[in-house]
Amino acid sequence: MKNFIKLFLGISTSFFITGDLFSQSLTLVRDAKLSLNQEDVVLSAPSVKLLDRSQIIEAEKVKLRKDSYIQLLSPDALLKTRVLKNGEKAFIQVGIGSKADIVIVNRSTSGAFSIGMETLSEAESLPFFWKVSSLNDGGADGIVDLQFSWNKNSEPLDFHLKSLMSREGVDWLMEYDQEIQDTTVYLKSFSFKESTPIAFTISTNRLDSDEDGVPDIIEIREGTDPKDPNDYLDTDGDKVPDYIENIQNTNPLDPISYLDSNQDGVSDYVRDRSPIMFINLSNVQIPWGFSGIDTVLPDSLIAVLGSGKIINMNIIWDKSNLDIFKRGVYDVSGNFELSPGLFDAYQIPSNIQVEVLPKPAPEDIHLSNNVFDAEKSGNEVVIGSFTVLDPFDDQHNTQLSGLAFDNVYFEIRDGVLFWSPEDRADGDTRFRILVSVQDRDGNILEKEFTIIRNRMSVSDIEIVNTFTPNGDGMNDTWGVRELRFYTGVTLQVFERSGERVFYTQNPDVRWDGTFNNIELPVGTYYWTVKVGETGEIRRGILNLLRK
Repeated sequence: MKNFIKLFLGISTSFFITGDLFSQSLTLVRDAKLSLNQEDVVLSAPSVKLLDRSQIIEAEKVKLRKDSYIQLLSPDALLKTRVLKNGEKAFIQVGIGSKADIVIVNRSTSGAFSIGMETLSEAESLPFFWKVSSLNDGGADGIVDLQFSWNKNSEPLDFHLKSLMSREGVDWLMEYDQEIQDTTVYLKSFSFKESTPIAFTISTNRLDSDEDGVPDIIEIREGTDPKDPNDYLDTDGDKVPDYIENIQNTNPLDPISYLDSNQDGVSDYVRDRSPIMFINLSNVQIPWGFSGIDTVLPDSLIAVLGSGKIINMNIIWDKSNLDIFKRGVYDVSGNFELSPGLFDAYQIPSNIQVEVLPKPAPEDIHLSNNVFDAEKSGNEVVIGSFTVLDPFDDQHNTQLSGLAFDNVYFEIRDGVLFWSPEDRADGDTRFRILVSVQDRDGNILEKEFTIIRNRMSVSDIEIVNTFTPNGDGMNDTWGVRELRFYTGVTLQVFERSGERVFYTQNPDVRWDGTFNNIELPVGTYYWTVKVGETGEIRRGILNLLRK
């Protein structure tokens, strides 16, 4: 048998009803609960009203006239769904003064959900909001798809940019994973945190999170990222969003149709987001060799955009052509980093002039040793090394100053002075050289040095008395090379008969034991050495042997 109920007032207990329930109207007050959780139980009524803390359990089983809805006239009244399996949905018609449709699709494990409503007085929002919570056991999170639909007549005036908002504390925050139609909002995979009711409303929303000029809600509708200022609908590719072109009455399908107020060939949209000047670019002076250049160059630029907005822009300086070890003025170019949503339409140069100040010249040059012994072999001789006194630099180019003085007899390599003449400079024991030192800044210091060459005295020279010109490469010739550093030298060799068989004035020339290209016999010969420079004469016996 079917039950017929016309009106309930002051119900304070739960009713568990079987079969179909019909009523002309129904009002639940106080703590009344109407439970429709029996199988095949449906409540049909032209109107249903809930007051106080009353509830309808499995409210999706309520059937109303086409233009009717469940009226929640108390902020504490609730509608509860049955336990929905994954993928199941509940459809509930509810409202305060006007009808709204709520669809809940469960996307997690089985669970039930509750819906409440309150009025909202904000001018640019619907006059009501929904309170939705998960009824899962243990406060487990529930994940659902939510759909809210409302009557056009319930919208406030100027309600174009509308979106679904959820309340967090006293703030209303836009839900980004939503789809928006004229009078329907669909939120995908919303996650309830614990069992605290979440409040939702539909509100005018001009929020532009990425500041690209396109409200977030428009970007959601157009399928672009409302948090990426470079992602917006730009059908004609002129860098101006279609939304902006529609506002400015230009053609979003024509790439040369855009607002250009000052006729500079750049759209106002791009100009407003491009640097037109930098206000903290100033030239820099640094001491010679200053290695802390990065500490004096700004790491960001203060840029003025075409809109007049002032922003900081990170910059990287190209210091490849800057030589801190050479005085001069250098152009250091900067490459600034464009933040997302900015353009570089005017390519304003971001260069700084860096002046490297002159370095003081080296103060002095020292030579570790200026005396050396003559080497009879004619090989080069290491004399000493140079040290440059320079408080500011430790790298210098030290060299002989051209052919000044006696420089031709010497050589400098890696700061070391060598005696390295092709000419033996016989007769000379004191030499003057001119040395120049150049630092990395181009400063040059010249200094004169006196170099002393020691020669073995004529009386101390050991003159051998035997040689063996037999062609074995050992002791095949006779001579006195130690005399090569003296002038006026004469060397002679005589036979026992007194005939001269060898004569030279060049100490580098040696006797090979022949006379007129004829080998002389083994025997005793006599030599004389005369040094004109000192007036000394030496004589001795020379044995010629052939073994």
